[in-house]
Amino acid sequence: MDLRVSPGGVSISLPKPPRAMPWAAWLSQALHVPQAHVLHLIRHGAVRVRGRTPGHLDICDSPMQVWIDEDLRPLDLAHASLPPARALYNESSLLVVDKPANLLVHSDGSDAPTLDACVQRLLNEEGAGRAYHVHRLDLGTTGCVLYAKHGLALRAMDAALAAGQIRRTYLAIARGSRVRSGLMSAPIGRDRHLSGRYRVSQTGKAARTHVEVLAEAGQGEARWALVRLRLETGRRHQIRVHLSAQGAPVVGDALYGGAPHPALRPGQIALHAASIRFRHPYADEDVEVCAPLPSAWAGLAADVGLSLDGLKRE
Repeated sequence: MDLRVSPGGVSISLPKPPRAMPWAAWLSQALHVPQAHVLHLIRHGAVRVRGRTPGHLDICDSPMQVWIDEDLRPLDLAHASLPPARALYNESSLLVVDKPANLLVHSDGSDAPTLDACVQRLLNEEGAGRAYHVHRLDLGTTGCVLYAKHGLALRAMDAALAAGQIRRTYLAIARGSRVRSGLMSAPIGRDRHLSGRYRVSQTGKAARTHVEVLAEAGQGEARWALVRLRLETGRRHQIRVHLSAQGAPVVGDALYGGAPHPALRPGQIALHAASIRFRHPYADEDVEVCAPLPSAWAGLAADVGLSLDGLKRE
């Protein structure tokens, strides 16, 4: 399938369906978006085939050129000075960028710059597209963030995320008691005593994190661990809460008891979204994108006696 993005919308060369079927069903299946969204587009006249909007019960039985209306023109940005968005993967519908520490993904209502704005500036330079983040990272966390460039791609990747088809792997340096490898399954809920904080709670939502200890070091009574983590669910602060519950919070994570370290910038925590893997909804291929470790990690690891050599060989 050939899909092209322009300032006025998305053009799709839709292949012949496996059998004759209603337009809404075939668009939903081919584009990997919920049928309810396709019906919404049809009702609002945003889908055109041969110059007209098909009825949702019209039958499709041949290849066709389809147009989806969407305003993807460049947007004016309030911030004159934004850090450049470092693209790790970039194609017509999807983008993965490397988030630095201490940059919000989206606005919190203040005038602070955001990763969304940085990505939108990049899309403005390309001439078309919207910066729709598919998932988020906390302020102090670094690494891979997946963006959709138009509404169809956003719905497709939202559905993939909800179905557990987007695999996110993190690295962390934790300090405290010995971290245990394996699946940590512990529900997470809000901390009633501190706004913005979460905790393991039997009344919380199910949360599952796969934990693998890659290296350990000890300095006096302090223990340090380099840990690889894979999210099976996506609760807010999930990794931070689960490691803290093991008695080994992420270094620099003051909210969950993590000790500071001079190698890290103020506000940065030693948690890094190292890779993301997903199935491209239109190219029908698996994509894996990796983000390099932040430069501060080399000094932190050397100071506490952890080796990063194994990561360099991967």
